[in-house]
Amino acid sequence: MFFKRKAQEANARPAVKKVSELINTKSHKQKKYISLMLVPSYSTGKTRSLRVPRVVLHGLVISVLAVSAVITGVYLRSSYFERMASNLSDHLDETQEAFYEFQQFSEQVQSDLIDATTQMYEQLSEEQIRAQQELDRQARRHQYALEDIWDHIDELERQIQALDDERLDLLDNLGVRSIIPPIAGLMRQLEDSQEALRRTSEANRKESFEEITTLTTPSIGLMGFGQHTTMGYAEDIMLDRLVFLKDELALQRKLLEDIEIHRQLMEPYLSNYPTLWPLNGPVSSGFGWRRNPMGGSGSEHHDGIDIPAPTGTPIRAAGGGTVIFSGWQNGYGNTVMIDHGNGMVTLYAHNTRNRVTVGQTISRGEIIAYVGSTGRSTGPHLHFEVQIDGVARNPVPFLLERHS
Repeated sequence: MFFKRKAQEANARPAVKKVSELINTKSHKQKKYISLMLVPSYSTGKTRSLRVPRVVLHGLVISVLAVSAVITGVYLRSSYFERMASNLSDHLDETQEAFYEFQQFSEQVQSDLIDATTQMYEQLSEEQIRAQQELDRQARRHQYALEDIWDHIDELERQIQALDDERLDLLDNLGVRSIIPPIAGLMRQLEDSQEALRRTSEANRKESFEEITTLTTPSIGLMGFGQHTTMGYAEDIMLDRLVFLKDELALQRKLLEDIEIHRQLMEPYLSNYPTLWPLNGPVSSGFGWRRNPMGGSGSEHHDGIDIPAPTGTPIRAAGGGTVIFSGWQNGYGNTVMIDHGNGMVTLYAHNTRNRVTVGQTISRGEIIAYVGSTGRSTGPHLHFEVQIDGVARNPVPFLLERHS
């Protein structure tokens, strides 16, 4: 029996050696894999082995470790934020409680101040109260004085505006006549004179326009009249404004006087200069050389213009002046001549009847005769001439307006 067992052991040894060679951990194949033994929980089950590559097992281990680290970090971070939130909540409660305490304290201080002010006012003596009332009355009187000054300022501004409007109207009316050569020269003199008056006035003013015109009605209304420094400042500004307006009013009057002086110089030209068409209508024959209207040969110089119109149509004076001739002239028929001064004479010919006499003073637009066809005429019309120092000039440039 003993020898039989020995023989079996001897026979079995080579087999064991072959198995050990198969599971040699130093073999190349064994290095790539790791064998896992799966043992069932019950005794009757079979034991199984699972061979897993080393790379996969290592990756699983690393993944498990990484996930564990992330979960641990998230947990620690959330715990930190929970602690921070809890601390902030505690601080907020403390701050809110402190705010309520401060609010109660401020309300108490405000109440104490009101009580102290009331008590201080009640402790004022009657003399102090009367003094304060007197100051209030003075402030009101001062306010009324400022309002009176302001009303005076308004009145001065109204007068200045009225004078300025009148001055501009006069300049516009004179400007329309500036096409008249003598008036054009006088208008240039007037403009230079007006500018000189303005420069002189501005040089004499103590305050500039920008500094004085800062006062406005709303700013006065907002002033605290209990503050004497503010009222004094307002009064100074208003007085400066008042001085400025007085100077401006004086300037406007000087400007109007200057215009009146120049207008008087222009008056002879304004009233007498022949600017009105003596007859409304077209010009049938102009100034200059023309063919003989009577049908003869050759040409002749026409010293005026012809304006046709029905017989009996009123003829008006082109400008004011004195009648120096009213009667018959050969070729002209019934004729009227008016001296306008400064060597200027107008002539109205071929009239059916004259209405004026020699020496009579005539105004611009006054009826002096009636259209006819007397003298050397081919039909009813007005022959109109303008003579300067005895020399006939083209009348058309002188005629600036037509009568209504």
